[in-house]
Amino acid sequence: MDTRFTDEQLALRDRIAKFAQEVLAPEAERIDREGFDMDHYRKVMDAGLVAVPLPKEVGGEGMGTVGRCILLEEVSKVCPSTALSYLVGGMSLYYPGASQELIDKYYMPWVQGKILPAFVFTEPNAGSDAAAISTVAAEDGDEFVLNGKKHLICNGASADVLNVFAITDPEEKVSRRLSVFCVPKGTPGVKATVQPGMSLAGAELAEIEFTDCRIPAGNMIGERGKGFGMAMSGIAGGRINAAACAVGIAAHAVEDAVAYVKEREQFGKPIAANQAVAFTIAKMRRRMESAKALLYKAADMIDRKDPEAALYTSMAKAEATDASVYCADENLQLHGGIGCLKGCEAERIFRDAHAARIYDGTTNVLDMVISRDMLK
Repeated sequence: MDTRFTDEQLALRDRIAKFAQEVLAPEAERIDREGFDMDHYRKVMDAGLVAVPLPKEVGGEGMGTVGRCILLEEVSKVCPSTALSYLVGGMSLYYPGASQELIDKYYMPWVQGKILPAFVFTEPNAGSDAAAISTVAAEDGDEFVLNGKKHLICNGASADVLNVFAITDPEEKVSRRLSVFCVPKGTPGVKATVQPGMSLAGAELAEIEFTDCRIPAGNMIGERGKGFGMAMSGIAGGRINAAACAVGIAAHAVEDAVAYVKEREQFGKPIAANQAVAFTIAKMRRRMESAKALLYKAADMIDRKDPEAALYTSMAKAEATDASVYCADENLQLHGGIGCLKGCEAERIFRDAHAARIYDGTTNVLDMVISRDMLK
């Protein structure tokens, strides 16, 4: 593959980097401290960033997976919490599977940056084991009645529309039990409680409880019983996003470390003059660049519909998240005691780096996926 970005991709990178530095960076520490801020996130929506990777026929910019990874990498260099709020939502479920009414009411406003969605899948007993979902949508005439509890739902308390996975056909095999419903904000029977997090604290995680929540049958997204496959597709697609965020976090750690060791003096000289410190910086850069290369190889394979794209995406996600944790850990170590203080950028980078190894497929699950492909 050609590893060089096109002129259009380079222009996108410069545009996003400028936006991230000027708009997001000044607020990153505050939202990490105070939590999700819808007014802050609305700046992302108003800037048209949602439309960047989407096809031109639906109002997007047509930059594809590579473009989305460029965007997420640059945003994550300054505020991965904002990147997480951007990349979740499950709106890919709508097009082209949903009815035209739902597309017009929810998908198109999302493309235009007018609404915030949430992908409502994970439950207390259903994470990596997706088949363990217990939330039920019982059919009642021309409605479905939702009952169950979800948790760790990004944007869960602030979203304008919840895209909810629930059991509609409990007697069917696992692959045919689930369906997906859009639940608009303000629907009776929905209670959301924010779950403060250690990592990516500027994003919003919530527990959502559905109690006799009645949804019109027309709010089903796609075909009945196809929810499990849609969920697996969405989660697998999210892995490349998580990899891009992790590369951005790793790059931020490298930049932060280089700046610090050049200015911090001990024994009459910058600590960068010590070979052990210089070699640490070199190893951090190597790990970050290796992960970045695999990220964009996998992204390009997705855009070209390469049959091995899913495998390389799993490898990219595992490698990038490991690299981000490595770089964040070394950066904090180089900062010494000050790196452990709240308000120090190294401390925030360290916390944020660890989250990406969990969401959209844990590293252990990904290694299982990779090894199965190798040993089949």
